Amino acid sequence: MGHKKTKQDITQSFNVAIEGIIETIRTERNMKFHTFSTVLVLMLSVFMGVSRIELIVLSLSMCFVLVAELLNTAIETFVDMVSPEYNVLAKRAKDIGAGAVFIAATNALVVGYLVFHKRVAGEFDEFFELLKGSYANVIIFILIFLVVLVIAIKSFFKKGTPLRGGIPSGHSALGGALFIGIFFLTNDVRVFYLSLFLLILVLQSRVEGKIHTVLETIIGAVLGMGITYLFLSLLNI
Repeated sequence: MGHKKTKQDITQSFNVAIEGIIETIRTERNMKFHTFSTVLVLMLSVFMGVSRIELIVLSLSMCFVLVAELLNTAIETFVDMVSPEYNVLAKRAKDIGAGAVFIAATNALVVGYLVFHKRVAGEFDEFFELLKGSYANVIIFILIFLVVLVIAIKSFFKKGTPLRGGIPSGHSALGGALFIGIFFLTNDVRVFYLSLFLLILVLQSRVEGKIHTVLETIIGAVLGMGITYLFLSLLNI
């Protein structure tokens, strides 16, 4: 009987621990980011063939970050429960918890740099050479990068959905990117003004459809044009 109860207690302990991790990932934006980063780093480690020692050090560093974030979340939750009003000591407790996460994350960044910098540098050299060899590859890469960036920004501001509404306007960003891409590609004034006219139509359609405000479309267009100009300038295209 005692053995069965002990087994149930152990199972319950595992369940509670897993539920705590899942709840933190579900509710805390920073934990989502750290979890995604951990999975990405481990996948890169396998893909780039790091040594066993390097993999162990990376795993420990990432686990250190996750543990620190879990403890920080626990501290914040407890402090909010016992001190719902502003309190200097409550702020101090939260700041200390955040400091622990900062130290852990900084350590993980340093370890990641030491392990990956030579490997990544070589991969990036090959990648940029591939981009330089084809204007179409550059534009496709920029458009994909913009889509990811727009979704990330919308997630940060928590307004609209990833593909509709919110700040910035994704359609305007892509329109701005194509406008600058055409500007770099051709010296024909007629093509330039035609692409500008099409960009304005895209912005107008998002506003008239009440999907975005004027400001959201302008920010999207400026973001798309700025990112595209930056990449094309860096690649000397």
